[in-house]
Amino acid sequence: MEDHLSNDGAAWKEASDYVSSLGPVFAKRVDKLPGRDWYRLRRLLEVAYTIASKNNQKEQSEKEILRHLTEKEVYTGIRSGSLPDLGYDVRCFFLCPDERMTHFHTVDTRCEQMLLRGLLRETADLHVRGGLPEGSQVTRAIGYRQALEYLNRTDAKRGDKGAFAAFVDAFATATRQYAKKQMQWFRRDESFAFVPVKMEWEKGRRVGDAAGAIAEMCKLSPTEFEAELSSGTNDGVVNGGGALPLSAQTKLDNEMQGKKMKFFLSKRVRLVDGSDDLLTVLAEADE
Repeated sequence: MEDHLSNDGAAWKEASDYVSSLGPVFAKRVDKLPGRDWYRLRRLLEVAYTIASKNNQKEQSEKEILRHLTEKEVYTGIRSGSLPDLGYDVRCFFLCPDERMTHFHTVDTRCEQMLLRGLLRETADLHVRGGLPEGSQVTRAIGYRQALEYLNRTDAKRGDKGAFAAFVDAFATATRQYAKKQMQWFRRDESFAFVPVKMEWEKGRRVGDAAGAIAEMCKLSPTEFEAELSSGTNDGVVNGGGALPLSAQTKLDNEMQGKKMKFFLSKRVRLVDGSDDLLTVLAEADE
């Protein structure tokens, strides 16, 4: 149904106009939606109805409540009837790379692995079967978007290493930018405890270490856990003196490392010029 609606301009206009009519805050969010994003439009409607039902008062209509809401009142990040609302002790964790340079190189390697595992073939097959409709959310997803642009380029020629290199760069850059935005978003969310992930360690060891840190934080009392989340810092020292808790220190380190990321240089690991892996992927792209 959603794929059908994503191609129906009239249905989108009617639905988006209705959500926009709920109030200035919702109209602003609708204007920012990238194309016909039905998922996020439904989410906006869900937020509106949830807030209206929680704040419904006899002297105010649902429409009046929604039209006078502010951004802060709407986007608290907490849904009505959530587990904290029901009295549960909910603890959220963000697995944060301890070294952002190493993490970005890992991201680049992961992008190469996706290509070696058939991303271009998968994209082409989906496109031919109509599984990637223009303007849809999945078509805008990182990986599919860049692959489609590469496969549908107007000046295509066989074995075009230059075009392929530009495609890989665009794919990896978009993925790194998304990872950066995730870190920024979680740093702003004070409900998440930051757990460092040792990027230089082998997988089993770093997973075990992170799991152990989470387990220890789960043993803390609610008051102790709130202290762990503390970000009231000054140059790496808790206000009042003393060392930072693990979460606050990890968050601070992540933010401070951002200053040197402008010196990051991407480099290929497997899709290097003259390698069998590169020739394999290029041949797949030319099919």
